[in-house]
Amino acid sequence: MDTRRRTHRGLRIAIVVFIIIAVIAAAVFAAARYVFKVKEINITGSDRYSYDELYKYIFADRNADNTILFSHTNKKAGKPDIPFIAKTDISVKWPDTINITVYDKSLVGYVEYKGTNMYFDKDGVVVDSSPDVFEDVPKITGLKFKTIVINDKLDVEDPAIFGTISDVKQYISQYNLTIDALNIEQDGTLSVDMGGVKALLGNNDNLMPDKIYELSCMADSIKDLKGVLHLEKYDGNSQNIILKQTE
Repeated sequence: MDTRRRTHRGLRIAIVVFIIIAVIAAAVFAAARYVFKVKEINITGSDRYSYDELYKYIFADRNADNTILFSHTNKKAGKPDIPFIAKTDISVKWPDTINITVYDKSLVGYVEYKGTNMYFDKDGVVVDSSPDVFEDVPKITGLKFKTIVINDKLDVEDPAIFGTISDVKQYISQYNLTIDALNIEQDGTLSVDMGGVKALLGNNDNLMPDKIYELSCMADSIKDLKGVLHLEKYDGNSQNIILKQTE
């Protein structure tokens, strides 16, 4: 009889202990859900993607509700693979904030190829392709290449042309100039298309920044015109800039 009583008492104690543990576990779980609930997600750094676009890429395989679960799923997911993004830094500010910084790939131009746009960097390496056009990256025409493969350098006769393109792109960005295309002419000189005007820039010499500056100053006044703007012989005197209009 005593043995049976001790057995029942031990069973009751075990049940009570189990219930206490279950209640504590439930309380801890509920507290964790509340304390580690994500309240803020910061995504910064890109000029090419909106917040919502980056969110869809990054959280396609990551938990966005709880920072503990996010950390676990983030390790399993690996590095985000986002077109035109070179690097993504992800960190958690405990207990409730996720900070994400993305870094755009450096692009200096693109060429049209078989219905898509092939974007390349300052060294001529094709970094990605897309049917989309980015406003800050100029279209390049007249660039002769034999092959084009993503992650490989464009096979051109004179690789120095990529430095020239990079320089001109920098000046265009510096002076907030909007162009339709940067052209490599048959004689190796440069020109840009702006609406109905083709501006001849000549060679990439020390006056190229000044030529682009002068062009930016004239942009509003020539936007509705058609013709050829001669800057190829510009020598620092704006009176030497001639626009030959066409009908």
